[in-house]
Amino acid sequence: MPIFRRAVATLIAALTIVGATAPLATAATPEHRAQKRQSYVALGDSYAAGLGAGTPKDACGRSSYGYPSLIAKVGRLDLTLAACSGATMADVFSSQLASVTPDADYVTVQVGGNDVGFAPVLLLCAQPDNDATCAAGVAQGRAYLEGDFAANATALFGAVRAQAPQAKLIVVGYPRLFNGKDCSPLVEFSAAEQSLINGTVAELNDQLAAAARRVGAKFANPASAFSGHAWCSRLPWVNGPVEPVVASFHPNVLGQLLGYTPVVGRYFLD
Repeated sequence: MPIFRRAVATLIAALTIVGATAPLATAATPEHRAQKRQSYVALGDSYAAGLGAGTPKDACGRSSYGYPSLIAKVGRLDLTLAACSGATMADVFSSQLASVTPDADYVTVQVGGNDVGFAPVLLLCAQPDNDATCAAGVAQGRAYLEGDFAANATALFGAVRAQAPQAKLIVVGYPRLFNGKDCSPLVEFSAAEQSLINGTVAELNDQLAAAARRVGAKFANPASAFSGHAWCSRLPWVNGPVEPVVASFHPNVLGQLLGYTPVVGRYFLD
């Protein structure tokens, strides 16, 4: 019960002001004078879809507890949730970009984790006595981060900006998943493997932030908010190994509610 009360209080404190950004009709406002609700388009991968936070609604892993749905609900925004599990930057460009209309008021985009191979790397590193192979997998992802990633991210964010030049564009980053502990008999992440993966997340966020700046977008970095709430912490905001497997190492309901929602939601107020 204390966790539930804290979650509700945090959501209300962070997002009730968001509602003020959208001119809304009230019970006392004549219907013919009611103003149009502001629109919000959420692009990206499984983290943006809300996979891992409650029961998914469709094959894309979209959840009512993902931060786009929570922000839209409390802010009374018309949400187009285009984000889909497994999406890469190329997927967002080819399959989701058309969801962004010229009159969009807010757009968030969270993508890049699949481009650097987070899912296969995590599966690889979860195997016992596998530090060297894990390091090789991480190195492959970091090579892309240090190569073409910046140009590709900048091109995608620029394309989103071109689709809706007046919208507030917010690029969203990723949390560090590990805190040095391994609390599950189902996987084996050594301290060295956890450090490598966390370091890659930090570099990914740096690249995303730089690409956001190049196109005049904001960058919402959840790393500080998730500090102390990694997998195996006393109150984790990140799933460990769960069913379905694709939801493993994704933010849980608390991670979306207390971590992502305030971090992203504050940029709707600027």
